[in-house]
Amino acid sequence: MKVKSLLLGAAAGLVTVAASQAADLPTRKAAPVNYVRVCDAYGAGFFYIPGTDTCLRVGGSVLAQTRIQGSSQMYAMAPNAGLGQIIAGTTATAVGAVPTSVYYAGSAYRPAGLGLTRDQVGYDAIGAIELDARTQSPWGTVRSFVRIRSVFGSGVNATTGAYGALLPGGSGFVAGPAKDFTYLDKAFIQFAGITMGRVQSFFDFYTDNFNYESLRGSNQNVWALAYTAAFGGGMSATLSIEDNYSHRGPVASVLPQSNYTFPGFFNFGGAGIAAAQIPNVVANLRIDQPWGSAQIAGAINPVRAVAYAVPTGSGTPAGMPLIVANKIGWAVSGGLKFNLDMLSPGDQLWLQAIYAQGAIGYVSGANMAFVGSPNLTPAYGIGVARTSNAYGWGNATDADCVLTLAGTCELSKALAVTAALKHYWSPTLSSALFGSYYAVNYSQNALTPVTMTGGAGGATPMALGGISNYKEVRIGTNLVWSPVKNFDIGGEIAWIRGITSRPFGLPNDYTLAATGLPTFHGVNDSFYGKIRMVRAF
Repeated sequence: MKVKSLLLGAAAGLVTVAASQAADLPTRKAAPVNYVRVCDAYGAGFFYIPGTDTCLRVGGSVLAQTRIQGSSQMYAMAPNAGLGQIIAGTTATAVGAVPTSVYYAGSAYRPAGLGLTRDQVGYDAIGAIELDARTQSPWGTVRSFVRIRSVFGSGVNATTGAYGALLPGGSGFVAGPAKDFTYLDKAFIQFAGITMGRVQSFFDFYTDNFNYESLRGSNQNVWALAYTAAFGGGMSATLSIEDNYSHRGPVASVLPQSNYTFPGFFNFGGAGIAAAQIPNVVANLRIDQPWGSAQIAGAINPVRAVAYAVPTGSGTPAGMPLIVANKIGWAVSGGLKFNLDMLSPGDQLWLQAIYAQGAIGYVSGANMAFVGSPNLTPAYGIGVARTSNAYGWGNATDADCVLTLAGTCELSKALAVTAALKHYWSPTLSSALFGSYYAVNYSQNALTPVTMTGGAGGATPMALGGISNYKEVRIGTNLVWSPVKNFDIGGEIAWIRGITSRPFGLPNDYTLAATGLPTFHGVNDSFYGKIRMVRAF
């Protein structure tokens, strides 16, 4: 009994000691859980970033499409907006198999028999991720937005389409390879009315909202620094400084090339865009109301062109700029959007007109489709080039200005009119009818360049190849089924007619046919079809 009492007492003592020691140990509470909370201040899809007062929306899209267009380009004889000359009756050396009586300085004749030079089917897969972060401040919302696209394209009529490698001897093109790349579509910060970064140009109004392939007009991704003033009642005004590179078009030339002597002193060996010195300036006045929207806008587009020399024994150093032209191009636009919910919820009608001098980029379409652009878009089609698939003599790239024998770069004049109607047959079935008209005209010196001195310093009058004027009509329609929200399955067809004036200096059709060359075709028709699936989230 005494032993049992002793053991119980010892155990009690140990428990007491252990309890007192445990009470002295440090304690650590579980950290509070930062649950993701919905942010309803900026619309659906936003949530608070845990531990911050910043609201974030994560989104993106997947687009898959195929494009079909018959190809008629069995040959290519057109210069790149006058960078080559077509000269009749000269003693110039022939290029390839082209007789001296029909000399083409811009490019060798690429005859039929090699197969079609363009793929007739193209394929695209495009993925996009975007982040939209917003935070309230005493000066209003601070917003940062970024969208990145990654593209795979195959076939020259698809998003990444281009000619392939030139065959030996300049006789034709092989098919272009598939490509994949990633690019920055948008990235900007907005604060207290200020916007800075890569944005949609503040000149733009209708931006290919309904059509799959680009219409004429202005749909431009640019770097900008802008201020927007809101006046109430839906009215606002914006003044924007935008980078020149994203807006500018090519520079063309009708100056004599290296085969000819220009007043016996030097040759023009090349012409191109000179370095930009000042940015573009854009301003708009806009109103947004329940009935729709209206906008008028203007833009200033500095144009700099340079022509270089080639030595001819006169001591003129190679690469010396012989002509440096500084011009100011400009563009004006007006647009209307009508909400036609009285016909069917979601119906809209867009109307837009743009006139430009020395600012071809503001009328020719999406700048991501510019010839030579590092970036492309899902709406990639013809860009600033003329009728798709070139019809022998008809393909060219319109220019901001043309270097002429007058010693300057003369501005182009262009007009683009666009219309688009969207109609919902039911909440899940819609279609669009759209079209655009485009016309570009050049100065008389660019159309009919003539110098009174030709061939090795002789006195024979020499007619150089001139620029051609161009008109174009595009009409198309699509049908889209949306079985669930933000998921579209659609198809589109369109007709394009291009009308090119006959280049000055081109021999008559009889001479062309007699020498085995294709005759000139000034009016050309083209059709394309697209099938697309898009899922946004």
